[in-house]
Formats: sequence, structure tokens, C-alpha cells
Amino acid sequence: MIVPFYKGEAFVDEMCQRLHATLGAITDEYEIILVDDRSPDGSWPLITAQAYRDARVSGVRLSRNFGQHAAISAGMAHANARWYVVMDCDLQDPPEAIAELHSAALEGDDDIVIAERISSGLGAGRNLGSALFNGVLRWASGLEVSAKVGNFRIFSDRVAHAYREYPEQLRLFPAIMSQLGFSKAFVKIARDERAVGQSSYNFIKLARLGIETIVAYSEKPLWLAAGIGSAVSAMAVLFGVYTFFSAVILGTEVPGYASLAILMTFLGGVQIFLISFVGLYVGQALAETKDRPIFIVDKIVCSEYGIR
Repeated sequence: MIVPFYKGEAFVDEMCQRLHATLGAITDEYEIILVDDRSPDGSWPLITAQAYRDARVSGVRLSRNFGQHAAISAGMAHANARWYVVMDCDLQDPPEAIAELHSAALEGDDDIVIAERISSGLGAGRNLGSALFNGVLRWASGLEVSAKVGNFRIFSDRVAHAYREYPEQLRLFPAIMSQLGFSKAFVKIARDERAVGQSSYNFIKLARLGIETIVAYSEKPLWLAAGIGSAVSAMAVLFGVYTFFSAVILGTEVPGYASLAILMTFLGGVQIFLISFVGLYVGQALAETKDRPIFIVDKIVCSEYGIR
């Protein structure tokens, strides 16, 4: 069981209580790994207390904020199980649904069972932003992403092993999982309203994450840029032919500097846009060639070894 925490102080104790009740009804052998993504609140002291209280709870604290999806990778690196469950810390996805996901995985002989949300539990603004994010990402990258599907899922050790083989610096857990293949099933669950606080993903963060993910997982924008460049060039040639024909053949007076200035401004803007987009790909390639660690662990806490 892997749960990344960021600004989740209010959920630590309830999360552990509900997970123990749910997982304990399934098996006596389970582990809960709570990953503190260097949360600025009091999440880590509460995680430490839970780890000392119960040997089945471990805490992993990162050296800085690496992001939710890198935190999931940190939890995956420290977990060893037959079945893995990943979920967010805000309790909008009910931990009690784990039993249903586990049953579906065993009955259907599937390697991955994903929780499909009946309701989003989000406001109108977040619903719109999530729909735009997933729609553009699905079109541009071809990934199987949806506003109805988040991180909450159960998967086998075969899937976990394959996931660990992906070394990308830019981590998007659902995107990587969609590329792994394996047999998948979906279970519809109702998502609760967030009881405390609000998500740290605002529209700007979602837009940035979407652009970075598209650059990391798709070449379609490059083909689109090439198409735009070709179309603009073709229009410029046609405009040149029209101007030559009007001036030389028909004797029409050629328009003055206004139309020329507008055309040059338009072409300059298109060029800057295309160069900037290509620059994003170059920057992403540079980040990958540096081969820096996806995450750095500061502390690990468990009742058996204490803090190390």
C-alpha cells in the first residue's frame, strides 16, 4: 500500500485507521508505506508516530518536494509485495474500495484493476480543468487517460517490476501505467468530497503538467508544428504569386507597408511559437540525458529499525 503525502496532515491518522481496517480484513500480511513529499505541514511527525505504533507502517521522507508522481516511485522502490495499491492521501477515494479492487483482480485474473470514478468530488472549475487536461493529453499523446481515472488502483508484482524499469525524469503515474500493457479491468466507485483543504493542483500547474507530459510522451506536436510551418510557407508563396500577378500582369498598385508589416509580424510570431515548442523537446531531452535521480530519500522510519 503506497500513499504519497503533501499537505496531508489532516488525513494521516484517519487514513491509517481505515487502511488497517480494510487491509486487515483481506490479509494479515500487508505493509503501508506513507511517502512524505517534503510536505510543509506536520505530516511527517504524524507519519513517524504511525510507524512507531504499528510495524506494518513505514514512512519515507524525501529530501525535497519532488512531486506526487516521483513520491509514488519512491514508495514503489521501497515496497515488496504480491499486490500493490496506490492512492492519494486526501481520502476522496475511499480506502474501503480496496477490497472490491482486490476481489475484481482475483476473480478476473487481471494484472491491473483501476478505480473508475462515478463522481469526481471536485468543483466545476476543477472538473473543467481536468477534462481539458485529459482531453488534450489523450489527443496529443495517445495515452489512455481519463478524468474518471486517477492514481487509485491495484496491480500485480509483474506490473510493479515493469514500472520500475521506466527511468523517465518526468513522472506521470497513470501515463506510465497505460504504457505497460497487461490486462486491465475497471471498477466503478463513488468519490467523496474533500473534507479538508483543497488540491495543490491549480489550473496553471495542470496546464504545465499537461504540456510537459505531452512533450515527454508524444511526437505529435512536432508533426503539428511541421504542418503549421508548411501551411504558412504555402500561404506565403500563394500571396507572392498573387502580388506578382496583380502588379506585373494586371498593373494593380501593390499595397504599401501596412500589409507587409502585418505579414512579417504574423510570420515572426509563428516562427517564435514553433521554435519555442521545439525548444521544449530539446530541454526535455537535456533533462533525460543528465540522468539525475528521480527522487532522493532523506529518512525512512519503521518500528523495527527506527529512523535511518
